[in-house]
Amino acid sequence: VILAVDVSGSMAANDVAPSRLAVAKSAATAFVQRQPSTIRIGVVAFGGTGLVTQEVTDDRSAVLAAIDRLTPQGATSLGAGLQAALGAIVGKPVLLGGLGGPSAVGVDPQGPDLGYHGSSAIVLFTDGENTGDPDPDVVADLASSAGVKVYPVGLGTPQGTVLDIDGYRVATALDEGVLRDIAARTDGRYVTGADPQALAGLADAVE
Repeated sequence: VILAVDVSGSMAANDVAPSRLAVAKSAATAFVQRQPSTIRIGVVAFGGTGLVTQEVTDDRSAVLAAIDRLTPQGATSLGAGLQAALGAIVGKPVLLGGLGGPSAVGVDPQGPDLGYHGSSAIVLFTDGENTGDPDPDVVADLASSAGVKVYPVGLGTPQGTVLDIDGYRVATALDEGVLRDIAARTDGRYVTGADPQALAGLADAVE
C-alpha cells in the first residue's frame, strides 16, 4: 500500500480542524497502525511534483516517521502524486511521454508495460484541487491497467475557506468530483475525510 499525501499549500486550510494536512496525517497514522504485519507500506508526498519519502517497507516506525515529517508547501499535481505512487509500486519510474509537458520523455500515451499488481493499492489523501500536469485521469487509467486500485480520501469541505498563502488570500475548497472519478476509474472507493466513521473504516475499505 502506498500512502500518497498532498502537501500543497492548500492543505494548511482549517475548514477541517485543526487543518486538512493534520487530519490526513492522523488518518494515515491510524491506517498504518491497523494494518497486519504482512502488508508493506510506502509514503509519497506530493505538491507540484511527487516524491517517494519512504520506500515500501514493513518497518512501521519508519513509515510513521515519514508521515510525521510532512509539512504543507507549494502547488498541487494529483497526477504527479499518483505517478510517483505507481512508480513506487512497480519499482521503476512511470514516464508519460507527451503528457507531462515538453520535458516529459519515455513511453507513448498508452503508458509502459507495468505488469499486473492487483495486490497493491494507493490511498490518496488530498483536497482534490489540481493545478498541474499530468492529467490525474490519465494516470488513474494507467494504474487501473496495472490492477492498482486508488482510494481517495477527501480533506476539506465543499464550501471551503480562504487561506493566506505568500501574502495572497486564496479561496480553496474540496473537489470531490475529481476524487470520485479517480476512484471509479480504478475500481477503488472514495472516502470522505470529514466523516470520522469513514476515516476509521478506511483500513477495512482497502481491499
